[in-house]
Amino acid sequence: MKVLKLVLAFLLLLSTPAMAVEFKGQNIDGQKLPAKAYYYATGGVYKVQVRFHKKRATIYFDDGNQITIQLNQEAIADSNNIEGFGMLGQYPINAIFSLGLVYSNNWLGGSDNQFQQSNPLSGLWKISLE
Repeated sequence: MKVLKLVLAFLLLLSTPAMAVEFKGQNIDGQKLPAKAYYYATGGVYKVQVRFHKKRATIYFDDGNQITIQLNQEAIADSNNIEGFGMLGQYPINAIFSLGLVYSNNWLGGSDNQFQQSNPLSGLWKISLE
């Protein structure tokens, strides 16, 4: 019975497709590519390099900073419209959760407006490959 369970688990692993970011049918995981990144919250456009890994993209800025975002799709249909979500200090664990720090100007809660609305576009990025 234990052998059967091991064989079934092994077959399940073999049948599970490997997740990788694809563009025009080609796997582009691990390649560092020149791109522009648009941050929806501020309207800022940055000249960056991007490296894809599974359903994530790490954006490398010229000043040495980087951010990892969770991509909306694994298969890239339009190289000028690659969207994903991620915030500075956050690392996506899976499709739902991320782990990290939340940056704020009021660490001790000294703000008069405790229930200040955040920008709904905060964390949303669009990558355009060059």
